[in-house]
Amino acid sequence: MKKVKLFSFFSLFYNDRFVMIFALFVSVVTWFIVASLNTADRPREISNVPVTVTLSQGAQESGLRVFSQSVEEAKVSVRGDSVSVYSIDPSNLRVVAEGASTITQPTSVPLTLRAETTTQIMGDYSIEIEPATVFVDVDYYREVPFEISTEDIIYRANSAYLVSEPALSTDTVTVSGPEKEIDKIDRVTVEHEISGELVSTQNFTADIVLYDRSGNRISTDLLTLSTEQVDVTITVLSRQYSTLEATFTNQPEGVILDDIVSIEPESIQIAGPGDILSNFTSIRLESIDFSEISPLHNIFQSDITLPAGCRNVSMIHEAIIRLDLSGYATRRMELQTPQFEVRNLSANKTSDVYTQTMEVVLVGPPSVLENIEEEDVVIVIDMSGRESFTGHIEMPVSIEVTSSDTVWAYGDYQASVEIGENTE
Repeated sequence: MKKVKLFSFFSLFYNDRFVMIFALFVSVVTWFIVASLNTADRPREISNVPVTVTLSQGAQESGLRVFSQSVEEAKVSVRGDSVSVYSIDPSNLRVVAEGASTITQPTSVPLTLRAETTTQIMGDYSIEIEPATVFVDVDYYREVPFEISTEDIIYRANSAYLVSEPALSTDTVTVSGPEKEIDKIDRVTVEHEISGELVSTQNFTADIVLYDRSGNRISTDLLTLSTEQVDVTITVLSRQYSTLEATFTNQPEGVILDDIVSIEPESIQIAGPGDILSNFTSIRLESIDFSEISPLHNIFQSDITLPAGCRNVSMIHEAIIRLDLSGYATRRMELQTPQFEVRNLSANKTSDVYTQTMEVVLVGPPSVLENIEEEDVVIVIDMSGRESFTGHIEMPVSIEVTSSDTVWAYGDYQASVEIGENTE
């Protein structure tokens, strides 16, 4: 039987050519290892080491801060004994700016960088830092509020509409940062341009921009704004003229208001959303009770109240209402046995009026007034809203003249009445 010859790795060492190649390979590897560990000639480099600039406690308490530094990270090269060099943990390494603790006032100055470790390293080594210096800006910290201008919002208004001034979501912005940068600020504004004429309300967001006294834009790299943008609303409203309408209560049916009432002004211009304005053409004024009207008291002032969302373009907020009562007179009547009528009294209640006399002033055409008799005058006590009341009370009353629809009573009147339980 034929024997199989097994391959042996060690038999290769009996081959001169293999031995020569193997020796060369080992030499190259050994050289690379030795070269990489030779930190005397080839330093160990540690990158991205944070650069720390620390002011003294007193400087910080006075408001001084480091607002910028030319480098945030440095590269540290450590040369020396390999054991010492490779014992340095990068996480325990930091680079500090020498002399930062001596700064006591605003300045821009270069500072030398020095490497420190939080652990003790034995042996001989040296450290180099790249870059070797850091340039720092130190200043007092300030926070200042500024009004935001809307002068740089450019738009054109259509004459058929009322266009409001731009309204901002906030009218002020607080700018914080180095004092020297804050002192440069002359104007804070928002900029935006709308093409075409405005015919509808506009909403948009605009950036806040800072300018110095020379009109140059200021960089905000060293500054912090409480808000960098604002929401802007330009309200656009339709316009129209609306007449003013006088309203009255307790008006006698025979009195024709068109013949005696005049209003100044007759109309005003208002602005508002189109859907609201389309629903009305007149503005109703606050009602006037006819008990307040007489030939000697015939001029009234009334506030002009607009619907929600509308504006008074004419800026006239009160109307004057005049009643021409030249064809009317007054008559004072002493009612000795007044006719009382208690209305809206609960079915289970009784009433007893104690007032025995009442002097009233009637207003109307003279020819009608002279024919009114005492029995034509009824004094009405209205118990609406007091249906559950029991006891003695003074109630306001209204005066009705049953013989004429062009006569009314001027003034306020009261009657004493007692309300009791119906026991029947």
